[in-house]
Amino acid sequence: MHLLALSLAALSLLPLVTTKTSAQLCNIHTSETDGNWYCLEVDKIIYRNISQSGTYNRTSNMDIPNGLCSHDPVAYSGTDLLAPLIGEVSIHLRGPMNLSQLAVYTLPSTDVKGHVHGRRSEHIHKHMGVAVFATGTSCSPGEATPSPDNSPSTYKPFVNISLEHAELASTAPSTASSPSIVSAEEATWNRVAYYASKSPAQATGFAFMANVGNPGVSGTWDTSFGSSLAYVSSDGTEVVSQPAPFNGADGWNGVNKLFLVEFQMDHYDNTNNDQGLISDAPAYWFLNSLISRTLQYGNDRRGVPCSCWITGCGEFDAFEVLARGEERAKSTLHRQGNFEGGDSNYFRRPVGRTLKFAVMWYQYNITATVLPDDFSFSQTLLSSQIDQIVAYDSNSNTHSLFAIGA
Repeated sequence: MHLLALSLAALSLLPLVTTKTSAQLCNIHTSETDGNWYCLEVDKIIYRNISQSGTYNRTSNMDIPNGLCSHDPVAYSGTDLLAPLIGEVSIHLRGPMNLSQLAVYTLPSTDVKGHVHGRRSEHIHKHMGVAVFATGTSCSPGEATPSPDNSPSTYKPFVNISLEHAELASTAPSTASSPSIVSAEEATWNRVAYYASKSPAQATGFAFMANVGNPGVSGTWDTSFGSSLAYVSSDGTEVVSQPAPFNGADGWNGVNKLFLVEFQMDHYDNTNNDQGLISDAPAYWFLNSLISRTLQYGNDRRGVPCSCWITGCGEFDAFEVLARGEERAKSTLHRQGNFEGGDSNYFRRPVGRTLKFAVMWYQYNITATVLPDDFSFSQTLLSSQIDQIVAYDSNSNTHSLFAIGA
């Protein structure tokens, strides 16, 4: 998997035009359910300007005998690769979910290939090994099909994890009726990683991992920090020593990066002993890959959080169901100690159908948007397709603008 080091010489923000902001949409309607606030159903949310400077504490050592984590402060400018979510990010999935397609794109003019950040210091425990593509249980990469009988037998943890490096038809969707307020560079975006479940399923550019570390195979386990991430077999049933059948170990770097996904999220409760913290609440999110390489959300024996998450190194929840059985999915930017927040406008959970969805980092903005059913995850994307993704209709009640920075 390529590590993608991208940069832009200048900061470019969305123009300050008259828009339907998140707050304005919430003035139309707001309701509360189980402690969560919801406004309007939308198909696009833009988080504007995440380029603020700040600091976080990066994990520098994991002391296994004593169960302690050490940290070093990291200062970032807001536009460099140390900045939360501008540097490496990893993708995370929580079921119940059927995953049909997943693709990652970058601008070729800014690609830097072969530079690996995944190597560890001699003083860092093996929990800090690699970034993760997929975590969680009850996430089933496979053909997503309508299931009117809600049969749980069609959903199993990591069933048939295999991928297809397919040549998809380059079908450019129609241009959005509203004018784009961010003009993407006049260049094609290259697909650098791709997964498809359609038989014969294969993959390029992804590594599937889970918190099932086994020191005799891959990853590790100890009484202080538990199981690290480890490679899993193509059907997800066992730990393996190398990526199977995928390539990769790093996250995706850069100011400009695009993630396309097609998934289905029918209603199923967790089964057997793997109940997790919440049942029937799927999610799709991104972490600073430094978090994935440590104890993601746990504490050391002093009660001190081990990863850099608590000090604000970055998480973006792109499509998260927050309560059991809920059909509204919200988004949130987490950067403790810096500007952060979440939009109470929501996306509709795809039940009994698949949904194509894009998350795009472009010029220090993050756009999360529903895609047309005929949008192709082709080898390259044209500027017209990119413009469609970032287009914002200031008169629409289904486009929300959430300002992080001015």
